[in-house]
Amino acid sequence: MTDDAAGPPREVLRLGAIPGATPDKWAARWHARFPEVRLQVEYFDDAGQLERLRAGTADVDYLRLPEGEDLDAVVDDPETFHRVLLYREDPVVCASRDHWIAAAEESVTAEDIAEEPLLDPADMVDPASLDVHAPQSGAQLARAERLAMEVVASGAGLLILPNSVARMLSRKDVVIRRIEDRPGYAVGLCWLRSADDEVVQEFIGVARGRRAGSVRSTGASSRSATSGRSGRSGASGSSGRSGRATPAGARGGRPRPGAGPRPGSQRGRPPRGRRPKR
Repeated sequence: MTDDAAGPPREVLRLGAIPGATPDKWAARWHARFPEVRLQVEYFDDAGQLERLRAGTADVDYLRLPEGEDLDAVVDDPETFHRVLLYREDPVVCASRDHWIAAAEESVTAEDIAEEPLLDPADMVDPASLDVHAPQSGAQLARAERLAMEVVASGAGLLILPNSVARMLSRKDVVIRRIEDRPGYAVGLCWLRSADDEVVQEFIGVARGRRAGSVRSTGASSRSATSGRSGRSGASGSSGRSGRATPAGARGGRPRPGAGPRPGSQRGRPPRGRRPKR
């Protein structure tokens, strides 16, 4: 796989992930299909998603929008960014084990918690202390949300989070319940138009579930052709020399010894000595 003709081949594709994201399956598929380009996954907090792209910190970045926001409304600069929506994530409420919410089996309504005190993770840390370009790991990832969960465990308030983030930060002293009647969080991928190339497009295809057999890149096509010439075709019963499909079990297009109807027999009629079932 090659990069744009204007530049050298890309050796690394940097993906900016966010708390709760699980791109492991994408990474496995990418390595299997395109081992010549390393996928480097780094985690960041939700803040600064577009800033990382503008600065070149990431080639492709996750986007999780504020609840109820539309992807096109947030990324309102189509001349600068490409974006694609992947899915919507349920909102959940986190509460102390002693809170009445713990009695709800699966979910509560937005009206149920309308009068409850809600915590804002943004109030837990000084924004000036956050570096949106520095990869985070361990307890530093989603630090504001972690601090808010500690307050929730004490019974001092409730916290509304995307489901994946709440599960990532789950604690034994906190219950998590889905919230009905709320729009949820749109999650997608975003990248600079100026950085768009064959490699980025292939990754977007992997993220959207495009199968290996339908990969449209020049690099993938050239590898398939090479594989066909070496006789390692993925189709059952295909010929490595010509690339033309032959019946399963055939050798060089010739029928196997003993294959086909016996001399003197008629197709569609049972052999002598057997009576057709009625």
